[in-house]
Amino acid sequence: MVAFHAAELGRAGGAGVGFHEAMEADLEPAGAVEVHLPTYRGLAFVPVLAWLAGRLAGQGAAVSWYAARQQGPDSVRRLLEAAGWRLERDRAGRLIRLCGPPPPLPPRPEPRRFAAELGERRVDLAADYGVFSPERIDDGTALLLDVALRHPPVDRVADVGTGYGPLAIGLVLGGVAGAAVATDVDCVALWLAAQNAGACGVPVELTCTPDPAAIVPTPLTVCNVPTHIDRHETQRFMAALAGRARRGRLLAVVHASLEARYTRHLESHGLRVGRHPGAAHVVLDAGR
Repeated sequence: MVAFHAAELGRAGGAGVGFHEAMEADLEPAGAVEVHLPTYRGLAFVPVLAWLAGRLAGQGAAVSWYAARQQGPDSVRRLLEAAGWRLERDRAGRLIRLCGPPPPLPPRPEPRRFAAELGERRVDLAADYGVFSPERIDDGTALLLDVALRHPPVDRVADVGTGYGPLAIGLVLGGVAGAAVATDVDCVALWLAAQNAGACGVPVELTCTPDPAAIVPTPLTVCNVPTHIDRHETQRFMAALAGRARRGRLLAVVHASLEARYTRHLESHGLRVGRHPGAAHVVLDAGR
């Protein structure tokens, strides 16, 4: 199974591989391929999935595409058939199934990119297919990068929730870290981060996990805190961030309206917390 999210990888156990890995790895061809369209990636993601499905399908294998009616299966069919697919349509429970053999493998589709300033370096970043802030570096990340670029040099930085990688890449390009380790729960974001890091010549080790403690301790950890997760997930997440701060320094950005809440989380684990305010966000600076 090719997973789009860390939760899917967890459910698949050893039978799963992340999308970011499947796009690059040399996997054994399959006798049949099933594609269940994710609900929030948009039609622009279909050519990427078509390329991956064609790469995974063995000689003579059929590919079945499954889509809910609200996902526009007719639009998906027109898009695929314009690219050379010949598909039959039927129903599979509440889903529409489109089935047929893939055409010859086309060049891999390229994601949209935008130009960005990472400190004093100007780079092009791939950001597409439903990832957070696909057209510019968001304000919280920009503030966090500005603060972190003033940190003394370290051998390695951890970027928790890296997205398409601007923090990890910016800190290595800016000389703050020699290399980076990074996490995210979104395998598509990790694929984009890998492309961006490679294009910038930055060594980044990427892991699909919701747990900040799942990667090695580092002298510096940066995190644009996910404030949309529920209370229990937040408690576990902040406890793991606090564990990293006890072994180094943590710089974590939140919206200014949430500063007190997340400061309390860190202080409850015995940390001292400073602050670096911006226009609408605050970077919490935590350590022992």
